[in-house]
Amino acid sequence: MKKAIIKGVIVSFVFMITLFVVSNIMNKGNTDMTMEMGKATYPIISIEYEGFHINELHGYADAMEVSQMRESITPLGEGRKIELRINPYGRKIEGIAFEVRSLDGNRLIENTRIGDYEQKENEAIPVSFGLKDLIESNQEYMLVILLTLDDESVVRYYTRVVSTEEYHVNEKLEYIADFSRRTFSKEDARELTKYLESNADGDNTTYGKVTIHSSFHQVTWGNLEVKKESRSEIMIKELGPSTGSFVVEYYVSVPEAALKEDSSDTPDQAGEPLEEADLEEETFSMPQQKGENKKLYKIKEFYRVRYTTDRMYLLDFERTMDQMFEAADDVYANNKIMLGITSGEVPLKESDGGNVFAFVTGNRLYSYNIVDNKMALLFGFYNEDNLDERTLYDGHKIKILNVDEGGNVTFLVYGYMSRGRHEGQVGISVYYYESTVNTVEEMIYIPFDNSQTLLIEEIDQLSYINRNNMLYLKWGSRIYGINLMKRTCEVVVENLSEGSYKVSDSNRMAVWQKEGDSYGGKELVLMNLTTGKQKAIEAGRGEVIAPIGFMGEDLIYGVARQEDIVKDVAGNTVFPMYKIRIEDETEGVLMSYQQDNVYITDGEVIGNQIVLSRVEKTQEGTYAAIKDDQIMNAETETESKNSVEIAVTERFEKLTQIAVKTAIDEASMKQLTPREVLFEGERNISLPVFEGQAGRYYVYGKSGLESICTNEGSAVNLADAISGVVIDEGGYYVWTKGNRELRNQIMAIQGETVTEEKDSLAICLDTMLAYEGVVRNSEYMLKKGETVVDILRDSLPSVQVLDLTGCSLDAVLYYVNQDIPVLVMLNDGSAVLLVGFNEKNTVVMNPESTDLENGTVYKVGMNDSKEWFEQNGNCFITYIRNEE
Repeated sequence: MKKAIIKGVIVSFVFMITLFVVSNIMNKGNTDMTMEMGKATYPIISIEYEGFHINELHGYADAMEVSQMRESITPLGEGRKIELRINPYGRKIEGIAFEVRSLDGNRLIENTRIGDYEQKENEAIPVSFGLKDLIESNQEYMLVILLTLDDESVVRYYTRVVSTEEYHVNEKLEYIADFSRRTFSKEDARELTKYLESNADGDNTTYGKVTIHSSFHQVTWGNLEVKKESRSEIMIKELGPSTGSFVVEYYVSVPEAALKEDSSDTPDQAGEPLEEADLEEETFSMPQQKGENKKLYKIKEFYRVRYTTDRMYLLDFERTMDQMFEAADDVYANNKIMLGITSGEVPLKESDGGNVFAFVTGNRLYSYNIVDNKMALLFGFYNEDNLDERTLYDGHKIKILNVDEGGNVTFLVYGYMSRGRHEGQVGISVYYYESTVNTVEEMIYIPFDNSQTLLIEEIDQLSYINRNNMLYLKWGSRIYGINLMKRTCEVVVENLSEGSYKVSDSNRMAVWQKEGDSYGGKELVLMNLTTGKQKAIEAGRGEVIAPIGFMGEDLIYGVARQEDIVKDVAGNTVFPMYKIRIEDETEGVLMSYQQDNVYITDGEVIGNQIVLSRVEKTQEGTYAAIKDDQIMNAETETESKNSVEIAVTERFEKLTQIAVKTAIDEASMKQLTPREVLFEGERNISLPVFEGQAGRYYVYGKSGLESICTNEGSAVNLADAISGVVIDEGGYYVWTKGNRELRNQIMAIQGETVTEEKDSLAICLDTMLAYEGVVRNSEYMLKKGETVVDILRDSLPSVQVLDLTGCSLDAVLYYVNQDIPVLVMLNDGSAVLLVGFNEKNTVVMNPESTDLENGTVYKVGMNDSKEWFEQNGNCFITYIRNEE
């Protein structure tokens, strides 16, 4: 018996020793095979212009597709001069060169190496050079600056440039700098009231987002004791003769418990601004927050201004404020994680049981394990040891794909990579956080040569991973399925067009038209991305169907009779759906909505209801709008166990916080920072290259790239609504808001009268072609059955023809201002040309005019023109000249 006991003790002892040794070996091996993310190593370039520090440029490791590199535009100084300031961050600069290219990148205009510069230790490198006399005034080009570093790598920096003395850049910069400075002093800010448009549209309940419609009190920081902590970084986004769009970024601090009373005797000084002059020679530095009784916030201000000789006008203003969240700070109270003031929604995803959740704030990803009481910073380019303008740059986004009960998290990082193994690249990294060993591993990396703004817009539309490690992404007109384990890629669907596909909010379900356009097809394909299964939904005879959206995971689509589809008086296609169906993938049709002589033209899911835009058919066969209707969703959404909520406070107004399902023990909480798993070689995969994608139009606004459209008319309408610009795939302007002269007329177009051989449409077409130096017999081509657009495209291969049917008269006058005529087609088959305008009138060339005094070219009152063209469907055809 004793021998057996002794033997058991010995075996147990040996087992424990073996376990200890093996554990140490395994842990040692794990340590050797992990590392911290590599530090940022690329220099930063900024532009010095008339005493202003503008357009901070970040370096790219690879040559990019320059047509969409639109982050900034730099005005050239006198003699086409440009002054750079290079902060090398300790790197030796072996060579500096620059290229000047056309906006599409196809034409190299200048390629010059700079030899006249001196690098001193721990100092920025000033570089000044002039562009050759090979560029035209008031025309944009792409400037590519190439730095050769001490390891022989070449880093590229991109900015558009324009040589002009007519854009009044200095006055615009002085205005926005002065406006921003004055907001810190209520006394100085009194001057700003004439620029603000304070009204009911302004939200005066949060500092997270303040706009031109907010109150004076809100714009001047309320009663917050705001102190500016960094220099303002100005980015010029768009620039024209009269208007300009600018973004200003800086950091402020607010004492945690030192807010002033909101009363009539509040001191005028809202905070302590940091004088720009004090920072003129300083590089960016971020104060350390740890141990200080203050919170730091990132501020971003957007300005759109218009210059006139009399005064400056503020067309738009928006300021966002986001707290720099630090999980190790005092940010916990009972079951709350306090994120502070934020400008937008905070993404949060939890495991099935709710014991683990991940969230993104300040462009960093955290996970919290409730059972183990562990808070981990899973990903972020900046931390207390990596804090400068490179790591704080927000050229990327993070999306949480999956969280499991074991604490493991799968997530995407997509956009510009500020540091690490992909520094200076634009792409998509798929990461897996393994909780048990506290490591983050990159599963795949997908590189792109397009701008990060374009990549982010695409990936935001669809990115989903299922339990079989299949990742689904949308890029261009395709949806891709990527096997993360095999690192293979397949095309799920292609030839997607605007409005022909929809994705559920969870990204679990997707639907697309098998054929057809945004106005319906004969078949829909509904796909469950979790299982990979597809379901076909077919239209009846003489009918077409189109997707409207999703309510949860249930598909909403409409059914229309082909004979009912017409164009309205504004020229827009009316797609009158006589029936709405809600259908899921397994049970089929869950409900139908149909009423006599009532048609649905659009639907929008808001909360738990669908809001239906409706029309009814009149006796004349047209459609008249009637009151909206709603379909309620009887099913309640599954409540999350952990959720993001808004707390309203007297001092800080709206604060964002996470309500955790149990109380948090801050004293015993473990703060973790995972290490990155090392691996040999690369895990890159590339999406299949494809040709023949439909022309796309990019709409840019104050938030950057707002939308990608395949229809030029819808792109112009959206840009008009948001005061933005439309860019084509070559990077050239299709349309821009503002910058229009008060009057203009194309004097070369004199007009012609109809004859028995030639009608007004043929005359207008021949006039447009002759204006571009082309002679054609349009009457003959029209009789052969060719369309107006086809005739223009075939006859003018050097222009891009635009069908802007449905756009407003004010929008198409942009082209007349560019000395481009606009063809207006009328309901009776005739046509006129828009050839001029002033403040009160348009000038038209009307071949059917019987006005003997004025002939075929005459003025029409602006309001009369608007009514005339609207009654005829606002059917506008024009073009833009392609750059050579």
